[in-house]
Amino acid sequence: MTSDPRSGIEILDDEACWERLRSEELGRLAVAVAGRPDIFPINYTVNDGAIYLRSAEGSKLVSVVINEWVAFEIDGYVPEDNHAWSVVAHGKAELLGNQEIEEQVEGLPLFPWNTSPKNRFIKIDVLELSGRSFIATGRHPRDNE
Repeated sequence: MTSDPRSGIEILDDEACWERLRSEELGRLAVAVAGRPDIFPINYTVNDGAIYLRSAEGSKLVSVVINEWVAFEIDGYVPEDNHAWSVVAHGKAELLGNQEIEEQVEGLPLFPWNTSPKNRFIKIDVLELSGRSFIATGRHPRDNE
């Protein structure tokens, strides 16, 4: 990891980005169709250099089928030490077929957070990762009392 001495922002290497991706469950999927960007909050899991999502039929699924290039983002904030971080993954998304689901997704901890059926699985092959970590200087840490 490297730091910018002027800003105090730490640039996360790929290993640190994957570590943060593995530590969270909720992210945002960014897509663009016909020049119109959209973003969806979604739960996910990671395995072997890929991000896996579950989805119901709808605009999110259609967007991935129309344009396979996506971005996926997570971030976090630790109030005890006023530390914030962000990770962005860019890659190609693919809708998995039945055999691929059995081979790649079976046994992964990927469960819908609500009761609507989410029977479609999406795999994002991550081609590029970027991340940063910094102290949120404009924010006051919470008292632990």
